[in-house]
Amino acid sequence: MGTGICGASAITSHYAVVVKLTRSLMIIPICLGLAWLVRRRDRAAAKDTARPRLQVVKLVPVFLLGFLLMTTANSLGVIPAAAHHGLSELSVFLITVALSATGLSTDLAALRRTGPRPLILGACLWVVVSVTSLVLQFLTGSL
Repeated sequence: MGTGICGASAITSHYAVVVKLTRSLMIIPICLGLAWLVRRRDRAAAKDTARPRLQVVKLVPVFLLGFLLMTTANSLGVIPAAAHHGLSELSVFLITVALSATGLSTDLAALRRTGPRPLILGACLWVVVSVTSLVLQFLTGSL
C-alpha cells in the first residue's frame, strides 16, 4: 500500500520543519557576522579615538533570544508534550499577526517612488528559492 496523500503530506511537513529550523538557526551566525562587520567598520571610522564597544545587544533581535530559550526549554523537556499543540497554534497566530503588521505598515507611495528594482530583486529571490527547493527535493527523492 502506498503512502497516499496523507503520507506524502507528512513527509513534506517533516522536510518543511527541517528547512524552517535550519533557516531559523542561520539567524545566529548572521547576527554574529553582522556584529563583527559593524565592529570592524566602527574601528576603521575611529582610527585615532577610543575603540568602540561592540554592542551585540543592539544587533541581536529579541525574538532570537526567545527562540533560543524556547528551543532549549523544549529540548530539556521543560515544556510538556500536551502544550505543544496549543503553542503551535499560538505560533501560527503570532506569525500571522507579524506578517499582517508588516504588510499594513508598507508605504505604497514610497514603494512606487523606489521604482521596479526592489520588486525585480524580490522576484529574482523568489525564483532562486523556488529552484533551490525543487533541486533539493529532487536530490533527496521527495519530488
